[in-house]
Amino acid sequence: MERVPETESIAEMADARRFNEVMGKGPVQHEYRRLARDVITMGVPPAGSVLDIGTGPGFVAIEVARLLRGRGCQVVGLDLSRAMLALAAENAAKASLNGALSWREGDAKALPFDTDEFDFVVSSGSLHHWEDPALVFDEIARVLKHDGHCIVRDCRRLQRPWPRLLAWAIGMTIPPDFRVHYWNSIKSAYTRPELVQILERSRLRGWRVVEDALDVMVVKGDASIPPAPEER
Repeated sequence: MERVPETESIAEMADARRFNEVMGKGPVQHEYRRLARDVITMGVPPAGSVLDIGTGPGFVAIEVARLLRGRGCQVVGLDLSRAMLALAAENAAKASLNGALSWREGDAKALPFDTDEFDFVVSSGSLHHWEDPALVFDEIARVLKHDGHCIVRDCRRLQRPWPRLLAWAIGMTIPPDFRVHYWNSIKSAYTRPELVQILERSRLRGWRVVEDALDVMVVKGDASIPPAPEER
């Protein structure tokens, strides 16, 4: 399956609200919660700072902030879409977490933050939208503190029949009007070898690439997230 690039953001509020409605419930929320738990497991220091790139409606950022509640930490969600950021603020307010969260409009290729500003950078489902992923990984390396961690998780382009069958089964649980977006994300995603090549061109150091049946994850930090078998 050749890669078919996808656009970078959802600009219209109606489309953003539909995304929020579909992705805000069901099995996908389990994945957001699991990713947030991985962030906590890898470690955020007291009064630390976390950046969520491509935050969308803020699902991961909100869950991270909930798990860090009472530790004086600050979570920042960044997105290109003002519509998505407006929904993220609404979702944070519903969760009574506005004080622990802030939202910034900006481009991941030129992050509007200082060097060495964050203890942790996380991203979910955003990588396949990035026009030049190596530049984004350069920026992640810049804004991370010298001992900072990161997790960049995304779907991966499926090269073998059985993962495609699993993806098809999952796709059938998604509302019909949203399935095209699901498959477009998979078609525009990267394989593990492609991602390794991108990372080797970037300034990010200490990374490893972990994958499972449907997803791929770039991890910089400790070994608390075990590697999964590679697809061959």
